[in-house]
Amino acid sequence: MKRSLWAASTALLALLVAGGAFVHSRADTRKSGSTASAASVPGCVGPGPGTHRIVVDSAHPPVALHVPPGAQKPGRPLIIVMPGAGQTASDIANYTGYSHLADQKGFLVAYPTATGSRPFWNVSGSVPGKPDDVAYLRKVITTLTKVSCADKHRVGMTGVSNGGGMTARMACDAADLLAAAAPVAGGYSTLPDCHPMRPLPILEIHGVKDQVVPYNGKRADHADAVGNWLRAWLARDHCTGAARRSAPAGDVQELRWTCPDDRMVVHDRVLDAQHGWPGESSFSAFSSTVRTWRFLTSFRLDVN
Repeated sequence: MKRSLWAASTALLALLVAGGAFVHSRADTRKSGSTASAASVPGCVGPGPGTHRIVVDSAHPPVALHVPPGAQKPGRPLIIVMPGAGQTASDIANYTGYSHLADQKGFLVAYPTATGSRPFWNVSGSVPGKPDDVAYLRKVITTLTKVSCADKHRVGMTGVSNGGGMTARMACDAADLLAAAAPVAGGYSTLPDCHPMRPLPILEIHGVKDQVVPYNGKRADHADAVGNWLRAWLARDHCTGAARRSAPAGDVQELRWTCPDDRMVVHDRVLDAQHGWPGESSFSAFSSTVRTWRFLTSFRLDVN
């Protein structure tokens, strides 16, 4: 790592955690606005175990919905995993190993695919010739929740790279449908103004050595840095206290802000990671798959 990048990263981290104490974090257990158990869906019969292709609209490829084995019961959590640019549903499923984790833990996981021969999400909403992916993904959430008999109060979203940027966009524009969001290696420089309908729990995972979406941004003033995106969510979630710091793995620094109404903003800073999904499909050491699942399923959307 170049000394200048290390110095800039360290300075940015110091700004974010000034005054924070070093403590070891525990697994997330808080619920957003409620501590009630997941609501069931009376009379709903979802698809059986395996991976199913669900057509949501005519413009996008079918969504891959993976149902874990065992007795089918309504009210499971649903996690939507967003592929990066050039990736399909099967690509991101294999890359993250999310379906294998779903089989072990008993939750539902879905993988949408963007349009185009080299699919990518219209994060800014202003890419010529691209559809309104916010409207499409809102439809994905409501359609899959009904089709799969999922608990509509426990839907989370994560994604990598361009899919991480789209996850960040949906945190702004679908806070009424998501319990939490967890972008990984996302690019945030093209996001429009963010005005979520409610504060939202956020986890962001990013490699310090990312050369595609640099941790400190591409601008000389670092205005597009990860730290500035996090600070904006700290303000939206009304987080005023100092961050707690921990080391969930040898090369990971975690910053955790606890916010009103059991919300939190968490940042996992992976020191040796380049652009991508740290840990990939492995569940050992630091796994972005396990980390995002644990975070997303720890919250509950308290709306009707």
